[in-house]
Amino acid sequence: MHSELLIATTSQIPLSSICVDAGSQVRVKIHDPVVREYADAMSRQRDEGQMRFPPVVLFSDTKTHWIGDGFHRVLAAQKAGFTEILAEVRPGTQREALLHAVSANSSHGQPRSNADKRKAVSLLLADPEWSRWSDREIARHCQVSDRFVNAMRARASANGSQMRQRKVRRGGVVYEINVAAGNDRATERASKTESPQAPLEAEPPPVVDAVGIPMFEQMATLFTSRADFQAAKSLFTKLTVLLDRIARGPGGELFAQQLQRIRDAGSEKFRCADLEASLKKVVEAEPYCSRCIECYLAHPGWNSPECKACQGRGWLTRTAFESYPEDYRRQAIRQTR
Repeated sequence: MHSELLIATTSQIPLSSICVDAGSQVRVKIHDPVVREYADAMSRQRDEGQMRFPPVVLFSDTKTHWIGDGFHRVLAAQKAGFTEILAEVRPGTQREALLHAVSANSSHGQPRSNADKRKAVSLLLADPEWSRWSDREIARHCQVSDRFVNAMRARASANGSQMRQRKVRRGGVVYEINVAAGNDRATERASKTESPQAPLEAEPPPVVDAVGIPMFEQMATLFTSRADFQAAKSLFTKLTVLLDRIARGPGGELFAQQLQRIRDAGSEKFRCADLEASLKKVVEAEPYCSRCIECYLAHPGWNSPECKACQGRGWLTRTAFESYPEDYRRQAIRQTR
């Protein structure tokens, strides 16, 4: 059952009815500093009379609520002394919750570590039904690469846990592929040649922003534009030097009249106000910090569309980042692993 097809309702749910045992947690470990920060923020928001944390996602079988997204928030609410929490409740069991959780936090909240990604893929590969999905389907659910899933499946197969069939989705139709013969031949060859087990391909290290904060996939994709911003600034610098040389060189007298003449360290230079204004726009628009300090300190894990600092984007320019006191900046970037 796919979680996106389930009908959800949002309401306040008693914390006592939410299962928080290890079986419903897909993270490798709970980040206690994150729980403390969330709890402090929840306490502040309660005192202010306005809770701004997004709802957690729960799956309910009428008796128990299983966490699909928001494990740290649930623990933080307990730590802050809350008796209930706002939740989006969907019909389902622990199984549906786990399937939803393997991709949770790929685009918000505490970024997943590579170990978290490996655990998510392992959960699906160890399941009798989910392991029959194609590498692409598992990768889509876990928000990792196809090659990463393929490497982990090969490792599991070498350990004797290979599946005899897989399911592949093509054009909206699910096909079942029998791979028993291929696996048997691969196993036979391995036993004869005694070839070493193929190493597990590691996920690439997390992409970090300009202040060293690891970024989730969606934000990391956005920050790839920084390379273009850097290239643009380099071109502006080269163009500034070239225009100055033209203005001071032979035949540049007329052009020099359109520029500003300035004194710099005892020498005369020419500057183009329009060019410097364009460069300033590039510098002021460049993504710099992937964590909005305003949103993170007020309601970690959620970017408010009404935030004056980021307007809901979740990231800051260098000017906006440096406008905050240093202790605020340290608080916002200290959870970087």
